[in-house]
Amino acid sequence: MEIVPWMMLSAAIRVLSVQGGLIALVAMQISDLCLFIAFLLASRRMIDFTGGVTSLGRLSFGQQVAMGRKILPRVIGVMIAGAAIVFTCCFPWVGAHMLLGFDGIAYDQQTIDGFLWSAFLAALTLLLVLRFEKAGDASLVAVSRELWSRAYYLAPAILLVAVIDVGLSILQGAARGVVYAFWTSNVAPSLVRALTFYAFVFTFAAVRLWITLAILVYALRESYRRGPATPVSGATQA
Repeated sequence: MEIVPWMMLSAAIRVLSVQGGLIALVAMQISDLCLFIAFLLASRRMIDFTGGVTSLGRLSFGQQVAMGRKILPRVIGVMIAGAAIVFTCCFPWVGAHMLLGFDGIAYDQQTIDGFLWSAFLAALTLLLVLRFEKAGDASLVAVSRELWSRAYYLAPAILLVAVIDVGLSILQGAARGVVYAFWTSNVAPSLVRALTFYAFVFTFAAVRLWITLAILVYALRESYRRGPATPVSGATQA
């Protein structure tokens, strides 16, 4: 559960964004970086679990931050570009909601398109991480080609992640009302109620992140075995 503190920090910092202005901008960047580090740690664990070989576990905190500073602007750039295109194509609400795509990798979404978009961004982020591990760069062109060449395996995986996220969202929504009622009641000390609420949020976030990476890493491993001979990284080769 080493990813949980980073997701907790991500959510806590995000609260500052409600103040708006420069503080909100800085808070969002730090929050996304915390979520990226959680993604990185979970990726390494999942690759190890599936029998792959990766050097991600040897990265220092400084190297993790440096990787985030290289990869996150590209992922955020794709997210903003996709949102802008959809926004200008007469779907302003969908386009605006797509700006939450990176958050949706771990946290709850509200729309079908949001689940699909977050699953796609998770796959893109994973390929960028593996590309950076092998080649030392985060080339969107190279990773886009890689994603296309392995679409036979990754497209169904992205769809499966979205479907499971829908199920988790329904389950989380059903539990949310009960947890919120307990949180706002006086049946327990305020500390207990607060801890219950945070446990609820981060349990679902951790489960969502682990399931997402389990599916994507497995699909990527299968594509290495049966698909094109040259992967972006040897990290998930058995």
